[in-house]
Amino acid sequence: MNNAFRLIAITMPDTFPDEARIIGELLDSGFDRVHIRKPGWEDRRVRELLERIEKRHHPRISLHQNPELVGEGPGRFNVGFHINSRYPSAPEGAVCISKSCHSIAEARTASEDPKIEYQTLSPVFDSISKAGYAGVFGDVQRTDIPAGTIGLGGVTPERCRWLQEKGFGGAAMLGYIWQHENVGEEAQTILKTFN
Repeated sequence: MNNAFRLIAITMPDTFPDEARIIGELLDSGFDRVHIRKPGWEDRRVRELLERIEKRHHPRISLHQNPELVGEGPGRFNVGFHINSRYPSAPEGAVCISKSCHSIAEARTASEDPKIEYQTLSPVFDSISKAGYAGVFGDVQRTDIPAGTIGLGGVTPERCRWLQEKGFGGAAMLGYIWQHENVGEEAQTILKTFN
């Protein structure tokens, strides 16, 4: 894998033991970004999680909700924001803007927006974390994938080579990464596979 291929981890939607430390380990091990996706959490809970993560990691974290926590000022953090159907625009001060896409056409439009650094396209494979969420991009051609598109949905280390060969700019892992007893160690194993 070359350095241009990004690895992104997405948090589980619920509480995960020792999550702040694990997020730091994922970033220290070589993951490019961690997305905090906690759809049921109010600002206070996400703020508490961010406060437990070392500040040096904040610029490599993106939120999927809680836009009031993004930017400069009291109670705000130097983090990115991931645009999705519930939050279709990014707040002022986001250090990185990305977007959820569920079709090639939507990914193409996102890739043409100069404010969006990358877009996720899902589900590529059958989801590990969401039962019944079947992959729909298994027969995609390299020429179909817009620049900067990150494959999401059922991604495992073994499937990252396929994603790269198909022209994806990276891989996002949710179910695979968090199912391991020692997430930090598994992250290091994943990165060694690509080095």
